[in-house]
Amino acid sequence: MADLEKELKTKICPENAYFKAQGLDFFKAIPREELHQFLIGLYGDYIIPATVYEYEKVLRDPQLITSQPGARITTHVISNERLAAVWARLRDRLSSVDAPSSMVQVTQDYAGHFYDMYINKHDGKHLTGDRVRILLLTLPFLLRDLITPEVSVILCLINTMVYSSMLYTSIYTIVYIIMLYTV
Repeated sequence: MADLEKELKTKICPENAYFKAQGLDFFKAIPREELHQFLIGLYGDYIIPATVYEYEKVLRDPQLITSQPGARITTHVISNERLAAVWARLRDRLSSVDAPSSMVQVTQDYAGHFYDMYINKHDGKHLTGDRVRILLLTLPFLLRDLITPEVSVILCLINTMVYSSMLYTSIYTIVYIIMLYTV
């Protein structure tokens, strides 16, 4: 190894000075940088996309498909346009955050940047730590009751199906009883 280092005129595996310091706790000496580790890394790269995924998973549940099994085109209760309206509603809520009510100001450009990054999934875009911190502070409040209109549509459809199923069952029972007594 020493011969190769002399030939290349560089150290291949230089010794780390941290390990040579006597009484130094290496793990306590490692810089703790919340900006990149937590805000951008964990929250920006994992928690926000997972939240978007969970909302889409709820609204696009396989049980909420209205087309017949085996159909070429799958029809969902919540259409693509309605799903796009959910994300546009979130973008509009984010752009309405203002300093007097929440002590942070969010511009329409920032809300559009968030929409492009997390909803349209543009790869080349990123957010700074301070912008992710704004999302950390505001998103829990902005996501509250975001999909209430869509859930109402789903519940209405379920109630209609239950009512029509009960109606069908009661009509079938009446017809069956009539057939029994007429034979």
